[in-house]
Order: sequence, then C-alpha cells, then structure tokens
Amino acid sequence: MAFVHDPFSMDGPGESLLMDWGTLSANEKVREYIVRTRPKDRVLHTFTYPVKRGVWYYIGAHAWNMKDLFQVWPTLGDKAKEVVTAKLRRRCNRRHSQQDIAEMIQDGRLQQFCIEVNSRSLETLSQEFAKNRLGFEGGNLAK
Repeated sequence: MAFVHDPFSMDGPGESLLMDWGTLSANEKVREYIVRTRPKDRVLHTFTYPVKRGVWYYIGAHAWNMKDLFQVWPTLGDKAKEVVTAKLRRRCNRRHSQQDIAEMIQDGRLQQFCIEVNSRSLETLSQEFAKNRLGFEGGNLAK
C-alpha cells in the first residue's frame, strides 16, 4: 500500500503523475524503494489525503514507476508557485519561509521528484480490494 499525503498531481490523457520537491536524500529513499525494493511488483493500493478535504481516499491499485519530467517550477506562474511553497511550508512545520523554499527549489537544494501512477488493467484488483479489505458495499463494482 502507498499513502500519499496532500499530493501534487498532474493528470494527462495517458498517465497521472505524483510530483514533489524534496532533498536529494529523501528523493533517493523513495526511488530506492520503488526501483530496487519492488523491481517486479510495483502495484500499490494507493490512498491520498487531500488536506482541503481532510479524509483519506482509496484511489485504487496503481503501478508506480519513476518518471523523468521537464522541470516544472520555471513554467509555473506566481500564483502556482505560491501554492507549491505554501504546501511545502506546511509539510516542514513552517521551519522555512515560502521565500526560502522557493530559493531552495531554484538553487537545487530541493529537487523535483516525479512518479507515474497508472491504473490501466487494474480495475478488478482495485474493486476486489475495496470490497474485501475496505468493506465497500455501495455502488456498482462491476462495469
């Protein structure tokens, strides 16, 4: 299972991406887990916790893979950068100002990290997990 607290995400037509900015050592620990600890089975039952909603959501079984992506930070507008730095500031218990966090991203102390999550062909696995492990009884589980 994977639990992702208040993720940055980007959804496209063929993939969804989870993004973050972290120290090299923190990013390497996640990379190590995904690539080396789970080299063959990277399917994780994935939960997210959007802070605005204040509840964990099961979003299904997803294959997790590392993704090289262009540097997103320089493409963001001022408002989007403010959202990113505010979220990162909350995560570090306000030890750094938003301006300091922006500078850390710009000078490379915080580096972009991106994971592709893909649920194609995993719908049945997700439905079985929701029913058998989470006790989901509502709605139509079959298409």
